[in-house]
Order: sequence, then C-alpha cells, then structure tokens
Amino acid sequence: MSNAVSSSSSSFVPVEIQDAIQIIDEHKQFNKQILDYISSRSRQPGDYRIISVFGSQSTGKSTLLNHLFSTNFDVMDEVNRQQTTKGIWMAVSPGVSNSLPANAHVPPENILVMDVEGTDGRERGEDQDFERKAALFALSTSEVLIVNMWESQVGLYQGANMGLLKTVFEVNLSLFGKAKLQNNDHKVLLLFVIRDHLGVTPMESLAATITQDLLRIWEGLNKPVDVAHLAFDDFFDLAFHTLSHKVLQNEKFLDDVRSLGNKFLDTSSESFLFKPNYHHDIPIEGWTMYAENCWDQIDHNKDLDLPTQQILVAKFKCDEVAAQCFEEFAKVSHELKNIAVTATQSTEPIDYKDTGLGFQDMKQSVLEDYDLGASKYNKSVYQQKRASLAEKIDSTLQDVFAIYAKHLVTTSLKAVSAGLSRKTRSGTFVEAMEKLKQSSAHDFSQSLALISLDGALDTRPFEKEYLAELEQLVSKQQIVELNSILSKALKKLNNGLSTCFVEELANPSELTWDHILEKFQALSKSALSKYETEEGDYDFRLGTLPSMNKRALKTFDFKSWELLDDLIHKYISKDNLLNILKDRFDDKFRYDENGVPRLYQNTKELEGSFSESKTHALKAFPILTVARLSDGTEVIPKYDVRDKKLKRQYETVREEKEAEEEDEDEWDSEDDENQRAFAELLSESEKAEVMAKFKREMDAKFVETKRSIMQHVTQIPYYIYIVILVLGWNEFMAILRNPFFFTLLIMLAGATYVMYSMNLLGPASIVVQRMANEALGLAKEKLREFVVDDHMQHGHNMKKMTTNDIELDNLSEEST
Repeated sequence: MSNAVSSSSSSFVPVEIQDAIQIIDEHKQFNKQILDYISSRSRQPGDYRIISVFGSQSTGKSTLLNHLFSTNFDVMDEVNRQQTTKGIWMAVSPGVSNSLPANAHVPPENILVMDVEGTDGRERGEDQDFERKAALFALSTSEVLIVNMWESQVGLYQGANMGLLKTVFEVNLSLFGKAKLQNNDHKVLLLFVIRDHLGVTPMESLAATITQDLLRIWEGLNKPVDVAHLAFDDFFDLAFHTLSHKVLQNEKFLDDVRSLGNKFLDTSSESFLFKPNYHHDIPIEGWTMYAENCWDQIDHNKDLDLPTQQILVAKFKCDEVAAQCFEEFAKVSHELKNIAVTATQSTEPIDYKDTGLGFQDMKQSVLEDYDLGASKYNKSVYQQKRASLAEKIDSTLQDVFAIYAKHLVTTSLKAVSAGLSRKTRSGTFVEAMEKLKQSSAHDFSQSLALISLDGALDTRPFEKEYLAELEQLVSKQQIVELNSILSKALKKLNNGLSTCFVEELANPSELTWDHILEKFQALSKSALSKYETEEGDYDFRLGTLPSMNKRALKTFDFKSWELLDDLIHKYISKDNLLNILKDRFDDKFRYDENGVPRLYQNTKELEGSFSESKTHALKAFPILTVARLSDGTEVIPKYDVRDKKLKRQYETVREEKEAEEEDEDEWDSEDDENQRAFAELLSESEKAEVMAKFKREMDAKFVETKRSIMQHVTQIPYYIYIVILVLGWNEFMAILRNPFFFTLLIMLAGATYVMYSMNLLGPASIVVQRMANEALGLAKEKLREFVVDDHMQHGHNMKKMTTNDIELDNLSEEST
C-alpha cells in the first residue's frame, strides 16, 4: 500500500487516506467507520457481494486478492517472512481480473473483499482463539469463503486447516441449523484455491480428496439431535480452482487468476460463483451493523444465531426507514385534515372517487419510499414492518376518513329524507321504502368504499351509524304515513257523524242517541275496514310492526271517541239547544199538521196551541241535555276523552319508547273538580239558563200573538159601512167617473180576486194587519220618546233652577 497505512498496522486511521480499512484489529476491536469507507470507495450505489479469504499464514492470500480483485493489500516481505496481515481488513474491489471481452471486467455489483489474518502463525503461537473467531466471523458475514492452500497441503489435516474447518463446521451448525429446519436455503460457498499446481495430479483428484476429507470431518461432528439428519451440502457448496506457481510460471499464474475472475463475472456460465442463496439479504447500510453484532457475539463467546442477528439488523433498519417515511407523511396528513374540514363545510359536492384516489396515492408514495430503503433487508421483517407502517398510515388517515365519512352520513340521510317526503311513489309504500333503502345504502357503501383505501380503513362504525339512522328515518316516515291514514279515517268519520247529527237533531226522539251511537260504531269500523286482515288483525301496508299497528288502532279508537265528544258539544251547545227548542216550538205553534201557517181566531185556541207547542219543544230538552239510550243507560265512552294524560298519549301515533318517556315526564292529571260525565252535555246552571231564555222568548211570542188577535176581534160595526156609503156617495161616484182612480180600483179588485182564488186572503190580511201593528207600534214608540224626553228635559231644568236657588241662598248666608 503506497501512501497508506500498511496491513500490519494496528491503529484505525481516517478512511479518506486508506486503500483498505481494518475492520477488526489484532486486539479484537471493531471499526465503526466501515460504512463511511465503503460509501467513499463504492463506484455506484446498489447491491454488493462479500468475499473472504482464509488460509495459513504466508500462503499468499493478500497476493491472490490483489491480483484477482485489483486491491492493494500489503504482501509479505519475502526476506523476513513475517506476519503481514493483522486482524481482518476490507477493501472495495475496483475491478476483477478476467479474460472476458472489453468492459466486462467491471462487476455489476460492488465486491467487498476481506483479508483475514493467516492461521498457524508464529506470532500468535498456540493462541488459536483469534483464528477461530476470525474464521467464524468470515463465515458468518461472507457469501464466498476462499480457502487458500498449497497443493502440497492437500491431504494433510493441520496443514490444510482441517482442524480449524471442523471447528467452523460445528459452529456453523449452531449458526444455521435452526434456520435449515425452517426450509432456509441459505448456503456459503467454500472456494478452494489450490496454489502452485504443477498439473501432475489432476484438479479433479485434488477436489475429490478435499471433498472426502470434508465429508469425513462432517460425519465426525458432534451434532445436536434436532439437526443430526442435515447433510454437508445443506450448508455448503464446494468449488475448486488451481493456480500455477506465481514465480516460476508467472504468465500462467496470471491466466489462471483471470480465469478465476471470469467465474465471478460471467453470469451466463455454469461455473458462475455468486448464487442468489449465498446473499445474506441485508443491504450494505445494515451489513455493517450486522457485522458488528456478529463480532460482538463471537468475541464474547456467546451463542451466535445468525438468522436472529440478521432479523435484528433488519428490524432496526426497517424501523429507521419507516420512521423517516412516516415523519414526512405526518406533515402532509395535517394539511390533509384541514382540507377535509374545509371541503365538508362547503356547499359544493365532494368527489369521493378523487378523494379516495388521493388517499391511495399518498399511501402508495410513502410505501414506495419505504420499499426503496428497506426492501433489501430480510423479507419477512421488511414485509412485517411495511405492514406496520401501512397500519400507521391507515390509522392517521382514519381521522381524515372519519371527517369525510361523517359528512357522507349526513348528506346521504338528507337525500333519503328528501326522497321520503316525495309524494310521487310507484308501487306500495313498503316497496318504495325498500327500494329507497337499498339504493341509498348501496350509494352510501359505494362512496364510503371509494375513500376506504380498498377496505383498509374501518368503515363499520359509519355503516352501522348510517343504517341505524336510515332505519330511524324510515320508521319516522312510517309513523307519518300511519298518522295520515288515521287522519283520513277520522275525517271520513267526522263527515258521516256530522250528517247523522244534523238529521237526528232535526227531530230528536228517545232513539236519537241509539241512532248516533250505532252510526258512530258503524262508521268507526268501516273507516279502517280495508286494512283488516282475514285473521281479524290490521295491516296498514306500511311495514310497521304488529305492536305499532295495535297502538295505531288504540289511537284511532281514542280519537274517534274524542271526535264524537267534540261533535256533540259542537251541535249541542247552549245557543244551539235554545235554537232547537225555538224551532220545535215555531214548527208546532206557527204551522199546522199540513205545514200551513196558522191564523188564530181567538185566545182560547191560542192558549191551547201555545201549551201544546211548548210541551212539544221541551220534550227534546232532556234528550239533548243528557246522552241517554232508549233503555235508560247513559252513553259511556271507551276512553276518558277529557283526561290530559290520555290526550297527550293518543295525540298522534309515536314510537313506543318516545311515548313511554313522555308518559314518565307528563304525569299530571286533569283537575276532577271541573269535569262532568261524558253523557252530561250541559251543566245544571246551563240548563236553567237555556230554560229561562226559552220561557222568556216564548212568552213574548205568546203575548204578541194574543195582541194581534185582540186587535182583530175589536171590529168596526157593520152599519157604519152603510153610513159611510150614504154620506160618501158623491165621493164614490167621483172616483168611478175619474179614469185614474177607476183604473186603480180595477187593479185592487183584480189583485183581491187573485188572492182569493189562491186562498191567500188570510195570509195577506195577516201581513197587512202586522204591518199596521208595526206602524202603530212605531208611532207609539216615537210619541213615547218625545213625551219622555220632554218630561226629562223639564225635570232637568227644574233641578237646575233648584240648584241655582240653593247657591243663591248660600251666597246670601255668607254675605250676612
């Protein structure tokens, strides 16, 4: 090594001035600058191959490496023949000697070459601890272990390092035995390079001898029971190559070296040495850590489990790469959450497909970055850590996903609500609701799947929430439709009962309430008859539960009786009852049995008719003040329709849970003091008031009618008409001679005849008489007002004069 520290030096020096680096010195210290050296010397980033050389001291190991891999390890001083390489050294091969076509000497990967301190050196004497540990380290970290030996050493035990190899084989079982039981196909290539080959003994014979020795050693190993069945070739592959004498046959030696180099480069050759299963599946960034851990285990004589060490390194490095990738992702995810909040608060619709693709691109980008840095490590660890990273990404995106999912739940339910409120539906309500539920659930699930990263994000809570809310919406709409059916039925019942009340109240009788109750029961049954099933139950064709249908029937029952109560008090109030009595009285008092208006001739006839008419009118009074059937029993409703609690309970059809909660909260009851029985239509005070008004008004009619009779009975004597005729003869003749008056007389006579022929003279005379009476009454009233007003004015003036006199008297007294 020119201008560099020699291989025999035992101190670590800066990497930038070294052709090779001492990775383990003779004091068993590990150099932590290996990665810096490799990074500075590698021609290009990428994969790597590691080759170690192993053999006796002064057998030309460093010389072989320098010629084969173009390295610059120190070689032995042939004069002094002392130890050259101390510890373990490493160099990056700038190129492999070969005889391939031009430019083919550049290896496709970086080749790292380790030069291991020779065995059986006089410097260490009988201390073989480092030799064993160095050989074990080379075996555990290399893909190809070159065993450098002279042709004369073939067949020897110590000279061929067979004793050391036996130790290495035993340790190798502990390294890879458990992995082999798990179908691990990793192997190490033992490349025996036989130096100073004269050609007398063919290479095949030498190879057979070495192979027999190795197999004999393998058979003699103390193998653990669980790996005793494993063979030599389960762990090792063998390759052989001979080199001519370097000094005596230098050109032939160089040709042999180039021939060996071809085996490291020519991938198309059957003798290509770098097999895939030789690699440790650890990238160079992790190999240095792996090598340090291996040496620590070996140096402290601990049981070395190489697969475990590889996994530990892979875990550490994969965790490191994953942490870096996730840190970058976390920065972006915060902004993504802000975008989600803004998007869900906007009125613009969200494109869930683009949003989902954005999630996938972001996740894939992070995983690709992870793959770039971690895919070279142990595959199972790499995949495990990749899955963990994916879970962390999913967990972070779950928060963003939740924002979109909640918004999707809200908007989807609004759309369903709008669909439920539409009146234009095809088919039955159940069919329309089922179709709407299926389509909305499908659209919701499809949109949710678009942003769920192909199911990686948990959609179940939102699907469960949506379906629950959807069922609740449909249930509410069922109740709306159910209440609508009941409202229509009650309207039909109201119309039928109103007609019945009008008919019955026109002519009340003892059977009035029987007829009303029968009509009520018939209409109540027919109102919902189309929903009655063959079994006697009711199905409103809304998909409601039987319990809800029963509750609807109870509500209809209560509302029916409540409607009956309302109609009773609508048609039978104080004023209406008074009008009914008056109408009944007038029908009897003013008209005869044929409906002809009555004209009373005397007071006796009037008094008889008045008494009869009043009795007829009051016959309806007990019927219309108490709802009593013909058998004497009062009408008793199925429910107490005036109870506040029942009114609230049966106001509308509601969910059973909602009704129960309201029942618990609204427990107050109606004040019983102001309540009366359902059948009691008017209170005693109201009855008395109606009777008093009726009596007063009927008495007034009686007096008025009697007055008209008295006026009719008090007639002018007949002889007066003769006197008028005699005394007014001239005036009468003047009228006949005057055309105008004569025409007027003819018209009056004609009108009188027409009324006579139509039997209307009686009613006409009554009308004329009433008009005369009204005119007379009006004249009397005006005269009375005039007289009373004049008298009151006179009294007022007298009072004023008296007051003035009193004031004057007071003044006189004061003056005195």
